[in-house]
Amino acid sequence: MQKGIKETEKKLIYDIDFNYIKLMAERMQLNRDKYPVGNWQKPIDVESLKQALFRHCIEIMKGNYSDEQEYGHLVAMGCNAFMIVEQLKKTK
Repeated sequence: MQKGIKETEKKLIYDIDFNYIKLMAERMQLNRDKYPVGNWQKPIDVESLKQALFRHCIEIMKGNYSDEQEYGHLVAMGCNAFMIVEQLKKTK
C-alpha cells in the first residue's frame, strides 16, 4: 500500500513551548479576582500595559524572575505583550 502525501512545505510549524502558554493561563487565573475571563478582549490603555510590562522587566533586570509564581515576572511580560498586541490589533 502506498503512503498518502501531505504538503508541508512553507507551512507554519508551531515550534513553541506550550508549557509557557500554560504558565500564562495559570498567571491569568491567579489574578481572576481582579481580571475576569475575557478582560484582555476589552479596551485597555496600551500605556498602562507597557508600564506593567516594564515593571516586570525591571525585576528581571535585577535578577528577580519569580513572584507569587515561579518565573512569574517572565510570564507576566508574556501576558502583557500578548495583551498589547491584542489592543494594537483593534486600532488598525
